[in-house]
Amino acid sequence: MSIIFKINGRQFEVTGKYGPDVSLNEFIRNVAELRGTKAMCHEGGCGICIVAVRAALPPTNEVRTFAVNSCLVSVLSCHGWEVTTVEGVGNRTEGYHDIQTRLAKFGGTQCGFCTPGWIMNMYSLHESKGKDMTMEEIENSFAGNICRCTGYRPIADAFKSFAKDADQKLLDKIVDLEDLAILKPCGVNCKESCKHKCKDVNGISNEEWCILSKGDAETIVVDCGTHKWYKVYKLEEIFKIMENGDYKLLAGNTGQGVYHVSKYPKNVIDIFNVKELKDYYVDVNLVLGAGITLSDMMNLFIKFSTDSQDFLYLKQLYDHMDLVAHLPVRNIGTIGGNLHLKYQNNEFPSDLFLLFETVGAMITIAQGNGKQTTVTFPEFLTSEMKGKIILSISLPPLSQYCAVKTFKIMPRSQNAHAVVNAGFLFQCEPNSSKVKRARIVYGNISKTFIHASKTEAILVGKDLYEEETLQLALKTVYDEVVPEDFPPEPSSDYRRMLAVTLFYKAILFLCPKDKVNPKYISGGEAMKRSTSHGTQIYDTDKTVWPVNQPIPKMEGLVQCSGEAIFANDLPRQNNEVFGAFVKANAPPGSIIEGFDISEASKLPGVIKLYSAKDIPGINNFTPPIIPLLAGVEEVLCTNEVKYFGQPAAIIVAEREKTAVKAAELVKVKYKSATNRKPLITIKDVLKSNDSEARIHKDIVIQPENIGKNVKHVIKGEFTLGSQYHFQMETQTSVVIPSEDGMDVYAATQWLDLTNVAIAKCLNISVNKVNVVVRRLGGAYGAKVTRATHIACAAAIVSHLQGKPCRFILPVETNMKSVGKRASSNCKYEIGVDDDGKIQYLKNVMYSDSGISFNENMTYLLIQFFKAGYDSKSWYMEGNSVVTDTPSTTYCRAPCSTEGVAMIENMMEQIAFTVKKDSNDVRLLNIDAKDKMIPDMIEQLKKSSNFDERTEEIKTFNDQNRWRKRGLKLVPLTYELEYFGPFYSLVSIFHADGTVAITHSGIEMGQGINTKAAQVCAYVLGVPLEKVSVKPSSSTITPNAMVTGGSIGSDCIALSTMKACELIAKALEPIKNNMPNASWEEVVKKAYESGINLQQSYCFNNGGELKKYDIYAVCALEVEIDILTGNQDVKRVDLLEDTGRSLNPEIDVGQIEGSFAMGLGYWTSEHLVYDDSSGDLLTDRTWTYKPPGIKDIPADLRIYFQRNSRNDFGVLQSKATGEPAFCLATVIIHAIREAVRSARLDAGYKDEWFDMENPCTVENIFKAVGHKLDDFRLK
Repeated sequence: MSIIFKINGRQFEVTGKYGPDVSLNEFIRNVAELRGTKAMCHEGGCGICIVAVRAALPPTNEVRTFAVNSCLVSVLSCHGWEVTTVEGVGNRTEGYHDIQTRLAKFGGTQCGFCTPGWIMNMYSLHESKGKDMTMEEIENSFAGNICRCTGYRPIADAFKSFAKDADQKLLDKIVDLEDLAILKPCGVNCKESCKHKCKDVNGISNEEWCILSKGDAETIVVDCGTHKWYKVYKLEEIFKIMENGDYKLLAGNTGQGVYHVSKYPKNVIDIFNVKELKDYYVDVNLVLGAGITLSDMMNLFIKFSTDSQDFLYLKQLYDHMDLVAHLPVRNIGTIGGNLHLKYQNNEFPSDLFLLFETVGAMITIAQGNGKQTTVTFPEFLTSEMKGKIILSISLPPLSQYCAVKTFKIMPRSQNAHAVVNAGFLFQCEPNSSKVKRARIVYGNISKTFIHASKTEAILVGKDLYEEETLQLALKTVYDEVVPEDFPPEPSSDYRRMLAVTLFYKAILFLCPKDKVNPKYISGGEAMKRSTSHGTQIYDTDKTVWPVNQPIPKMEGLVQCSGEAIFANDLPRQNNEVFGAFVKANAPPGSIIEGFDISEASKLPGVIKLYSAKDIPGINNFTPPIIPLLAGVEEVLCTNEVKYFGQPAAIIVAEREKTAVKAAELVKVKYKSATNRKPLITIKDVLKSNDSEARIHKDIVIQPENIGKNVKHVIKGEFTLGSQYHFQMETQTSVVIPSEDGMDVYAATQWLDLTNVAIAKCLNISVNKVNVVVRRLGGAYGAKVTRATHIACAAAIVSHLQGKPCRFILPVETNMKSVGKRASSNCKYEIGVDDDGKIQYLKNVMYSDSGISFNENMTYLLIQFFKAGYDSKSWYMEGNSVVTDTPSTTYCRAPCSTEGVAMIENMMEQIAFTVKKDSNDVRLLNIDAKDKMIPDMIEQLKKSSNFDERTEEIKTFNDQNRWRKRGLKLVPLTYELEYFGPFYSLVSIFHADGTVAITHSGIEMGQGINTKAAQVCAYVLGVPLEKVSVKPSSSTITPNAMVTGGSIGSDCIALSTMKACELIAKALEPIKNNMPNASWEEVVKKAYESGINLQQSYCFNNGGELKKYDIYAVCALEVEIDILTGNQDVKRVDLLEDTGRSLNPEIDVGQIEGSFAMGLGYWTSEHLVYDDSSGDLLTDRTWTYKPPGIKDIPADLRIYFQRNSRNDFGVLQSKATGEPAFCLATVIIHAIREAVRSARLDAGYKDEWFDMENPCTVENIFKAVGHKLDDFRLK
């Protein structure tokens, strides 16, 4: 028997060759060879794998279209499905869909790696709902899609333009972009029949295709050898199969996103299509079949809350469920699946379990003899479930005297499990507030905690809205809710007090308004962000177009169609193998003795294990002959483990999943294990006995003069954490043997380093290694040096096996074993006068290097710490610190982020100390040579209505005890320096005059190719569509410098400009002799005349470009829920001096994306380690949370400084990639201002207080300093 389904109209038959662990994603990419669908987290947390499914769904067999995460779904679950991938939506052959062209034209794709997932989620919405969508609904539907590049605003705008209530500005933009020649929607076949605007563009039939009969279908059994897969349609069949031995029930398999399944039992039973589990009905209760999907359940909640007074409370449950997971998960995740996950893992903070238990629902369990048992939810958790199945849930009607309120507190706005979730039901006596019954349920407290039973009991018979009752209840909650510590979850202290404040919030929400202080009322509401919108204001000079023309990326459409090729998108190679790191999961200092591969060898397809002794050349991926590198970093650990998770060996297998699984099964044997506690942080090192050996004083700058008028001395310490780059394409390399060496398709920012390191590692000549990069799926510094580690590993395998090798790091390995942003710390002392003018400043800075001093950044840290202020009286000391973590590396705006944050924190503290406006203090200390910043501050204050809003916020804070707002402004002077070399080769084809550029830069979303093409078209005077950019190669452009530091686009644009000028000069005599000739005629004549139509240029910092300053100012307004720690960025105004932008549309995208990543760094992105071993605990999308689409500012306004020019940049432009990240530090000051207001309301002295970074919900909450007696009604 087999599973039959379609992908883009093509039928596939899946037999027992494919086991339960073969996902739809793996099948799409490796069998159907459709590489547009991407993979990263393999747990439904990033959204890049989303595809659309059209299927007949029980109980009615209605054909519906819905999005799913292809990484979660087993391919054996797809029987009867029509799957559409991004290629099936639109492509260059058949033409592109409106969704694809719209996203490309709105600049909603940068690196492009996440783009197919966004397209497919929107396509599924569009197919299922058509025009019947609001902007709010659309923006709310992308909780499961992460984008690290764009900052989300252009994506949201593009998709909201399809809404029935679309903003007129969005509709106008569609018209404005309609005629862009570089983004035409028509395909090759449109010449015969143009159908690019049709829904069906790839021959996919819209006729109903379903191999399922309308009646009952028979069980399908697929024999996979070691496993049997059963596709079941009848309940009775399930119980028969259970008798065959060990089994696993699954429907959508979305639990894989929480608890990874490493081993399947012998029998796997797919129950997604069992009709008896899909029905619902009402007797007295609303009975929901356990197989109903969460999406369908939510629709039923809306239906019954509207139709029946007894089920009004279901709207509250709907609102809560909107915060659970995301749409593609809810589309196939079922009620029973979620509850069974809770059954198997009692610590799982199931929102479904909490909601049902809050309202007193019951659960019915069925078994094979026809017997059914109905139990409570707590009883269910202790029931024996072998041979049984969850049949249904019974939701009771609730009288009008019942009040229900639930909460879910998360580290970000959407798609995160609860820090604490809570449900409250209070039933009062008729026409009274006296409690008859109370149900108080909390989640994520401990494995066993469910009810606050003592609190429930003491409330009965008492007036719920009396002060005395409230105080007694709050104390009782505090006493009986005692959370367990289970890192990386937030601390037990926070979760305990949060349980208290959630009870208080529920009372504030439910309490009659006349019984509560008006200042407290807003505390009862959950934080909810309004639908976002943005404004972008800039000038553009049409006389120099295509330079300075605001156009989208030229690769936009191929990225939106999945036709853009990334390293791992190369077609499957004959005899290819896969590599995976075997990690030394042991405390630093442990000594490796060898490897036991016996268990790993049992897996079919495992080929070989290689260790350090097998490396032909030098075991080092950071060769010192490369600039910026000095220390040795081993490809594979030879002896002493330097950090937990260090790669120690490579396992080779025939399949990627097999290699990854085998790597986990290899046992690393140790001669000795250390008892030394790892030194994970700078503070750990400073306190240790090993500090002298681990700290290197890199640079000291003495003050030129010191002021005498010291009236105040300020001392403090400021700590900044690390950050995972969260590039959507993890570290990846594909190596293919060639006749004279190897071709290396590496996801690297540095061609030369990768080229040289591989040659040294293999002991071969450099010219035998050809490194090719078409584009990167995000980088942000992660692929400057760290990518070479993976490229070397892949090259070792390919070299020793003589076969192509793919090496793709799983996200867990990518996070554990690869370096991240360098954390920093500073200890400072400042003397100021009464106005806040700095008389002297002493700042001792420390930068975490990880295990090596490679990529030393303290010089840059000191440079950016000056930040345009008068530093002549400052003592600055920079120290590098060795910790027991992977070597840290560049991360977007490295050192500048930390240096700017340090000095701006000091400016705020100075202003607080001398009781002056912080903006006045900044202006007082700005370097007198800086003429731009004072004017820009005033300009932004005026355009943002800063002063008026400051007064409005003061009024708001006076009127609200539990909601507080803060508005702050920071300036930035960002010094940009150039380095090289960078190359560009420009070739003109005589046959038609088209132009090709090959350069040494790396396209990673920043628009380097588009800007190079614009400059080329401008200098040569040709239409932009005549220019194309080819992949970068170490053979064509050898010895090139890394693309990074915001300068890559500038340097490549300059090199391209110079090469084009050489060609233009050679063409001058031809043009003079043929004044009326077309470009094509000139090129043809030049070719016939023997003129060289190819020129190259190398920029090597020879003075063509000089360092310059980038100026910017940012104001941010935030609102804080003081009772939870949640925050909402209400508005951001950002003014940046971009010179005359080469491309305003791209530069806006760079600014917005950079700023959003900065917001994540300062708020939700928190790395947590095991103190005893050094193991990183936040190593996946379940535990590490970058910002999502609803975490960006609700109102984002970007302004380019008007009439700006830059005599030192390329065609008067300035770089934009990183400065905005530095400006994001403004959020911590706005949050502090809001928290300060709350602390004053609580009776604390108005004194400077430290707030731990990042400003997570926990750290904001802790900074408030809550006390039980703060929570009152009056």
